[in-house]
Amino acid sequence: MHNLKPIFICLSTLFLLSACGGTNKTDKTDTGKITIRTPITPPLFVVDRIDDSVKLTALVRALYKWHETAEIKPNGFVPTKRNPGDTLNTGMDLKVTEVAIVNLRRLGFFTEDFLNDYKNIAVRMDKELRDGSSLWPDGELPTFNDDVDEWCNCQDFPDNYWEKLTLANLKFNDNEADFKWTWGDNFFYHTKAKKVAGIWKISYLEGYDMNWYNWEWQKKHK
Repeated sequence: MHNLKPIFICLSTLFLLSACGGTNKTDKTDTGKITIRTPITPPLFVVDRIDDSVKLTALVRALYKWHETAEIKPNGFVPTKRNPGDTLNTGMDLKVTEVAIVNLRRLGFFTEDFLNDYKNIAVRMDKELRDGSSLWPDGELPTFNDDVDEWCNCQDFPDNYWEKLTLANLKFNDNEADFKWTWGDNFFYHTKAKKVAGIWKISYLEGYDMNWYNWEWQKKHK
């Protein structure tokens, strides 16, 4: 037994040295090798929403580039008078509204929901002018609107502002999006969009909210 103990210790020592030597050799061999790590892939819905936000930003920028640079823009809100010499507008030319809607539809920016609201605004304006609940003196502002551009609810804006528009408070609900666009300076404009046949289109603009074209609503909220 006394003779076996030194042999056992030697064998154990050789085993450890061999193991250590093997480890060092492996370390030297592996040094310089590129360690390949599997990338973390975000969930598919996150990728889709990032893509959607990019497309929505492009849509809004394209819409306002058109609005600010197009030589001819459809205007569906043209007043009429009973007689040419009258000082009050007493209705809206709804035929002009229909033509404007056709031209707006051709642009491809808007959903049918938006175009229907656009028409309903003109119809409501026409009704209120005819029944006298709203007034529109010739050459002046109507009682149901302010002296701002409905497309941005603004009077002044930066040069080429559409190039730097970004989205804020973007929220998704299936194929619908709710957000505000801004050019900075703490200015925001509420907008909604809907995906139609895989393509994002504008379904709501703050300046074309039905409430803003109702004199009774204006009197209560302004």
